[in-house]
Amino acid sequence: MKLCYSPLSPFVRRVMITAIEHNLRDRIVLEDSDHSDMFKGNNPSNPLGKVPSLTLDSGDVLFDSYVICEYLDNIGSGPSLFPEAGAERTRVLTLHAMADGMTDAAYHRRVDSIMPDGEGSPSWNARLKLAMETCLDVMETQAESYNGPLNIGTIAVASALGYHDFRFSDEKWRDDRPKLAAWYETVASRPSIASTSPE
Repeated sequence: MKLCYSPLSPFVRRVMITAIEHNLRDRIVLEDSDHSDMFKGNNPSNPLGKVPSLTLDSGDVLFDSYVICEYLDNIGSGPSLFPEAGAERTRVLTLHAMADGMTDAAYHRRVDSIMPDGEGSPSWNARLKLAMETCLDVMETQAESYNGPLNIGTIAVASALGYHDFRFSDEKWRDDRPKLAAWYETVASRPSIASTSPE
């Protein structure tokens, strides 16, 4: 399988964590994305121009990260990262949706900050920052429930927090969020997460 990726993408990171957790890393060839013009997209295999995408041996292409992670979860070994249908699955997928939205907001803040002069929007950037902070506040109230077996929701949270540290290190999200900070310190040492940290 071929994964169009960027080592700095938090969306790619979820796929890599899933692959490692399911002993599939050796079956995936990494193909670097095109960084020459972000405004044209960086992945021709995906009509949205985004990473990641996974090209299967059959030639079929999967995207986005959620779809790829679920596919890997189905073919890999070890405990499933996606609960069966029911209340627990709904809880985990809602957590994934929140972390995914926070990551998306962070990514768009980053893009807004590097737009050509006059094209950025301070008010939109502030709205995105508010969304990130609100998600962090909710995560703090839930953090104790994140303990236990890893799942696609907690993978998304860990990736979101890692991206926050990478792109917005001056914004001290750990302040006033001790439970979330403690959980992240523990999960960040897990081999699949530690080895995929953006640098």
